[in-house]
Amino acid sequence: MNNITFVIFTYNEEKRIEYVVKNFINFGEVLIMDDGSTDKTKEIAERFGARFFLRPKTGKAYVESPEVFDFVKKTASNNWIYWGHADQMMPKTLLDRLVKISNQEKIKYVFLPFYTYLWGDTRRAMLKGSYPIFFRKEYVDFSDDKIHGLGRFIGKDDEILRLPNKLELAIRHYSLYDLNKFILGHLNYAKAEAQQKYDSGIKFSSAVLLGAMLRYYLMYYKRAFRGGVKGIMVSLLNAFFRLMVYARLYELENQITLESIEENYIKEKNKIIQELND
Repeated sequence: MNNITFVIFTYNEEKRIEYVVKNFINFGEVLIMDDGSTDKTKEIAERFGARFFLRPKTGKAYVESPEVFDFVKKTASNNWIYWGHADQMMPKTLLDRLVKISNQEKIKYVFLPFYTYLWGDTRRAMLKGSYPIFFRKEYVDFSDDKIHGLGRFIGKDDEILRLPNKLELAIRHYSLYDLNKFILGHLNYAKAEAQQKYDSGIKFSSAVLLGAMLRYYLMYYKRAFRGGVKGIMVSLLNAFFRLMVYARLYELENQITLESIEENYIKEKNKIIQELND
């Protein structure tokens, strides 16, 4: 018996949702947590057996919040949660392993290998990581969670499992970005992260900014360099994402807005007009 609820977060995913539902539907319950799609995401998802819900509106640019998690826990029929998105799929070898894990009692929290493909290049993953996105729902606490966070495990160390970093056990993340979507999408994340830092009392630092940009560049370039020009652009764009975060933090800290900028300009404009009248 399968004890897994696959939670998939969506917004206008009519081109991808069919593949995701087909991928998971025979291994557990599939719940679509939607942000108000205006396309055919709902119709397609339900046609292939998923259950569709509008997730709570939180005013946040991310889904890792207590409000969303509480809604997921109340809605999910099973004890185990996979926390995913419409651009992620799994091979059968990984799905079989998750079913096996869901039917035992010792492990409560699992880190899954995560291979990210970018700019349509599926020959190699440009980023490899491991994230705790498979867990028993009563063992994770999302209170005070922040952007890019995945809650806090409240069990014991020996209840954590990290799957080996192997292709046959890795989530395939088919990240869909061109330049326009990258800038617009990551700008929203940058604003949200900068606001969290500002609210937490974190101050802008040029040294931290440069360190963050270098870290992200090297993190992607470690594997992306094999992609040639694509790899270089991916690495630079993600370093630019960190620049956006800290540039926004600087604006918040110094109360820089279009209105404040224009007020300063008006002072200088008035000086020019005054000189004409003298």
